Amino acid sequence: MSRIGVVSDIHGNLPALEAVLNSLEKSQIERILCCGDIVGYGPWPDPCVRIIRKANLLCVQGNHDAAACERLPFDHFTPSAQLAIRWTTAHISDKDKAYLKELPAIHTEEDFVMVHGSLRGPLWEYICDRWVATENFSLLNRPLAFFGHSHIQGGFVSLEGNVDLLRPRKEPLKLVPEAQYLINPGSVGQPRDGDPRAAYAVVDLLNREVYFKRISYDINMVKKRILQEGLPRDLGDRLSLGR
Repeated sequence: MSRIGVVSDIHGNLPALEAVLNSLEKSQIERILCCGDIVGYGPWPDPCVRIIRKANLLCVQGNHDAAACERLPFDHFTPSAQLAIRWTTAHISDKDKAYLKELPAIHTEEDFVMVHGSLRGPLWEYICDRWVATENFSLLNRPLAFFGHSHIQGGFVSLEGNVDLLRPRKEPLKLVPEAQYLINPGSVGQPRDGDPRAAYAVVDLLNREVYFKRISYDINMVKKRILQEGLPRDLGDRLSLGR
């Protein structure tokens, strides 16, 4: 498997997920990986889980996934997130809850590791700065790790003891053989890096390249559905800002 799609943080946003999957179908990929948080915040938890299952995506468990299947308490979530998780728990089937509950926290293959938060804290830790990235590189025994949770596309690179921030770029990121990489594809359903478009990545393992991608979708329709379902207004408003 040399060319893979990587997604994360779908958060029950069906139009964003459909836009990304449709785009990936045109990218000549061989498989798709998901770094967790299929549900939470958005108004389509069941349809998103079913699409992930039907497409046979390889997925790890996110903190919202764990909370929705009642494996995590709600205490450390924001008030809006707590309301959304309670709503999600009431609107997701037992079959899909069982699927979320069985997702692994970490998945490892020959070329990469994938996790939702970090290698050190799979469900909760955010990798947002060089210090946390450095701590996680010390646990990484593969060239690549894919992660999500922060909803910020990009990542970090470690080369000869130096850890640097990776920002999204239009041209492909060339992977240096001597380096290790933490790659965040960004959030499909609720970006927080200032770009409201759905985010994902395409990774070419053979040619050692990473393509950071964005695609537009109907945000206003999602905002309208959020209000119709009685979910907090701010969960829709932030979609327009990418924050």
